[in-house]
Amino acid sequence: MEDIRGFFLLVGEIIDIVGIIILLFGFTKILFKYLFTEFVKSPFKTSIKGLQKIRCQIGIYILLALDFLIASDIIHTIMEITQKQLLELAIMIVLRTGIGFFLGKEIEELHIAEQ
Repeated sequence: MEDIRGFFLLVGEIIDIVGIIILLFGFTKILFKYLFTEFVKSPFKTSIKGLQKIRCQIGIYILLALDFLIASDIIHTIMEITQKQLLELAIMIVLRTGIGFFLGKEIEELHIAEQ
C-alpha cells in the first residue's frame, strides 16, 4: 500500500512540474513576442489590439497550467486526506476554477473582438 501511495505522490509531483513548465514556457514565449513587437517590429507603437492578442495568448498558457496544478492538488490531497486538507483543497479548487473561468471569458471576449 505504501508503494502505491508513493507512486501517486510522485505522479502528483510530476504533474506539478509539468504545470510549472507550461507556465514558464508560455511566459517566456510571450515575453519574447512582446519585446519583439514593442521594440523591433514597431518600436514604441504597439497597438491595443496587439497587446490584447498577447494577453490572450498568455492567458491560454495560464489556464492550461492551472488545470495541471488543480489535478496535482487533488492527487496530493487524496493521498493525505484530513478534514483540514479537504477544506484547503476545496478552497484552492474554487479559487483556481474561478480564476480560470473569468480568464477564459476574457480570452473569449478578446478573441471575438479581434475578429
